[in-house]
Amino acid sequence: EHPFGHNKAEYFSSGFEGLLIVGAAFAILWAAGQRLADPQPIESLGLGVALSVVSSAVNGGVAWVLLRAAREHDSIALEADGRHLMTDVWTSVGVAIGVLLVPVTGWPWLDPVLAIAVALNIMREAWSLMRRSVDGLMDRALREEDQQLIERTLERLSSEEVRFDHLRTRRAANAKFCQFHMHVPGRWSLTLAAARRAEVERALLGAVRGLRVTIELLPANVEPIGLVPPASTPSPEE
Repeated sequence: EHPFGHNKAEYFSSGFEGLLIVGAAFAILWAAGQRLADPQPIESLGLGVALSVVSSAVNGGVAWVLLRAAREHDSIALEADGRHLMTDVWTSVGVAIGVLLVPVTGWPWLDPVLAIAVALNIMREAWSLMRRSVDGLMDRALREEDQQLIERTLERLSSEEVRFDHLRTRRAANAKFCQFHMHVPGRWSLTLAAARRAEVERALLGAVRGLRVTIELLPANVEPIGLVPPASTPSPEE
């Protein structure tokens, strides 16, 4: 029932993780606001810093692996997992800095201020993640560099007999789609036109990784209905 696959499910996943990150940021802001209004002495200093350092190291290592896999597989879901863990890393780093500096400076308000800064930073990460998830669900066009590769390839393959127009692109997670019209002379046989179309498709697949190409063959100087402005209709007075 889903002939185009389930790639967009990644955007639901990453968007939900973005909401979880926002929730964590608000929790930190709430706790920091209470500590800022009513500063409290920091307890279990040594144990707290040790646990923060250990958790930061573990989460940072796992996040690095996830983000590397996200780049390799071009997966926004894996990237969301990695960024989610990185928010824990930044939180732990902020905690460690706060509990170390407060006894040195004697400023009890410094710890909640650092917590607020950490919360705002991870909220920024969450906003970026959710914005990209919405873009994916709304069929945003491919990145500019991918579009330029497609356009340069089509320009190289165009000639006096073959031309391309009405290029449209979109992406769904790691799947990239492009579709366009390929105009060929009307005298060409279907076999010849199909062979030339296959050549164009192979060139595009070699230029952009993960691209899925849809090419509509049309005779030269012919446009589908709906893409050409209709001829003007004379008014009754005329």
